Amino acid sequence: MSQSKSAWDDAKLPQFPKLSKDAGYDVVVIGGGITGLTAAYLLKKAGKQVCLLERDRLGRGDTGCTTAHLTFVTDLRLAKMAKLFGKDTAHAVWEGGAAAINTIEAIAAAEKIECDFHRIPGFLHASLESSGDEKKLLEADCRLAQEFGFPAALMSHVPVMHRRGIRFPNQAKFHPLRYLAGLAKAIDGDGSAIFERSEATEFLEKPHAVEVNGKRVKCGYIVIATHVPLMGKTGLVNATLFQTKLAPYSSYVVGATIPKGELPEATFCDTSDPY
Repeated sequence: MSQSKSAWDDAKLPQFPKLSKDAGYDVVVIGGGITGLTAAYLLKKAGKQVCLLERDRLGRGDTGCTTAHLTFVTDLRLAKMAKLFGKDTAHAVWEGGAAAINTIEAIAAAEKIECDFHRIPGFLHASLESSGDEKKLLEADCRLAQEFGFPAALMSHVPVMHRRGIRFPNQAKFHPLRYLAGLAKAIDGDGSAIFERSEATEFLEKPHAVEVNGKRVKCGYIVIATHVPLMGKTGLVNATLFQTKLAPYSSYVVGATIPKGELPEATFCDTSDPY
């Protein structure tokens, strides 16, 4: 059986050295995925000297294995989110998602990153596994999205899936590792630096510093941008207790080639749990 492979493996990311000496920066960012690199990029643009630390290679975690569709439509249904946390919170969460898509688009344009960024519609449609009528639930989501100012249109038949659903324009897709490669090139240099194979093992408070490869990086601020919080030298018992509060999940994607024009260029999510 062949080994699973990311669709984005064709990207050639620049390589960076290990941290090999003590240093000092305004900010240390830990984690070389899209979160860490975006934070480092924006901090550098704000005039800070930034050090980004990655324990392995850039983009080899979640970012390198993503489906790479960009959407503000959350897994937690909008009407349910508003019921659980209030309308203001639900609105803010979706606004944050829309802002994130806009930020990726703006950075790709400003840095001339060839990452195949395209705006496409996204469809949320009724479950393919259920014969029940989800009209009222979908109407509630659509009505609330429109109330929040997001363009949304209720559809009796979503293309391809032939189920009731909602169309959300202005979602997007891109090549995540080509995007990260462009970000990394824009971050490294002019007083900022990226270090790979440089795992943060201890954090010091007075003064702020990070222990890496037996060296010390002093800084004013530390940004943790890892998918799973760091254990470092906290001790096995404390780390284990914290890990019991996490619920990691894996999902799988099948890639295939289809005839051009066979399907509309869009993203589709159903209401099944799991999808």
